[in-house]
Amino acid sequence: MTFSNTYKPLFQVNIFHLYYLNKGTQEYLSMSEADKEKQLICYDISNFFTVLPSTKSRQTIMGHQLVFKLTNSGFIVWTKISESNNSHPFLPLSDDLEFSFLLKLKNHTFFNFSNLKLDYANKLFFFSNRRLNTEPGSFPLIKKSGNNSPVSDNYALETISTSNLLNELDIHEKQNLCGIVKVAMKGNTASLNITNNQGNIRNPFPVFEIIFENRKTFWRYFFTEDQQVDGSDDVKKESGSSTQLITKQKQPLTASGFVSIQHGDVELPNPNAYLVKPDNSNNKIYSEIYM
Repeated sequence: MTFSNTYKPLFQVNIFHLYYLNKGTQEYLSMSEADKEKQLICYDISNFFTVLPSTKSRQTIMGHQLVFKLTNSGFIVWTKISESNNSHPFLPLSDDLEFSFLLKLKNHTFFNFSNLKLDYANKLFFFSNRRLNTEPGSFPLIKKSGNNSPVSDNYALETISTSNLLNELDIHEKQNLCGIVKVAMKGNTASLNITNNQGNIRNPFPVFEIIFENRKTFWRYFFTEDQQVDGSDDVKKESGSSTQLITKQKQPLTASGFVSIQHGDVELPNPNAYLVKPDNSNNKIYSEIYM
């Protein structure tokens, strides 16, 4: 007798960072579907995050005949289905069942190129379809695909919530931890539920989306010789210095593409994400380039 196992997607989480998906000043979210596909070809969240289930969740996943699968843009959880009903999980998934997935930083410049407070680098960010009871009702829930709302500082947890979650993890899981994605079978709103009222797989299955926005900074250029500028240039003298120029507007940091910064008949180079410096006196953030 031959037996075969059939699996179906239970839910999916995509994690997009516009630093990698935007192309210079061309914004990914405004691109055509064809251009989006081109940007996604080279996109890989492993450039900045390691994503994995917590030890406890890995055991729960295996115990419920589920499969965790990484993708270039996030992960999918699959469920083995019943032989008698292809919308029924092989093992029942109770309403209070939940899974935690760890977002661990791989790129130490993440907060330099992400539009988040620089001093929130020590905070824990939380993305879930169900709020913690230690957080206010205004705490944002994870968004469904197509919402296009970027992550804000509001996703950072309060101290007591962070402490409670960290107590669930071992010492190795806490290392380089930036965020937690917690997915419950039943969310705070019906649209965020993973299973329907009968405990069956939803069709279509839920796809969640976490979008990190790229940071915009003022670009500061240091020259070894005096520079002349005029009103048509994209830069101006900073503090009257002829060897220190600054962009008139904030400019986006991106991993691909090129932002044209005109200085006379020359296009100035774009900065990388390493030299990013905040100035608390004027509440501005600068990227520095040495010419």
